[in-house]
Amino acid sequence: MNQQSRLPRRRGTTTPVSAGLVGVAAAGSAVAHVVAAASGPAGVMAWWMAAMGAACLSCAAPMAGFPARTFCAGQAATRAAGHLLAMSAAMNLIHLVLLLGPGSGHHGHVQGASTPDHQPAMLILIGVELLCLMAASAALRMTRTATPHPN
Repeated sequence: MNQQSRLPRRRGTTTPVSAGLVGVAAAGSAVAHVVAAASGPAGVMAWWMAAMGAACLSCAAPMAGFPARTFCAGQAATRAAGHLLAMSAAMNLIHLVLLLGPGSGHHGHVQGASTPDHQPAMLILIGVELLCLMAASAALRMTRTATPHPN
């Protein structure tokens, strides 16, 4: 007896939703990093934040068909969501290390992370990255339930 908890979905109906979710999350994270780079203290930390903002946009690259479009749209959204999940986890870890790691206290030598006015921006970026993790997880879940099982 088949005991499915929900009705099966039509194949491909969630691809635009999951792709849009990944695109909005990647763009939002990129904007948050660029704003943190522009509003924080100038120096090495500002350049790192700007580079992280540019790296956030790479999460949408699988959906744009970069470098070559050899897979279908559903695979592109799944691949982009997986990339966003990994990138958000790595950036969250980087922000936590910069915020709590050695050298980030009052007598630290890390430029940018040691200033008290930059800590709220780091906490906001950690929150944005957590939202990106949730969006990537939801997009992966949508694409997983949209594909039929082989058995």
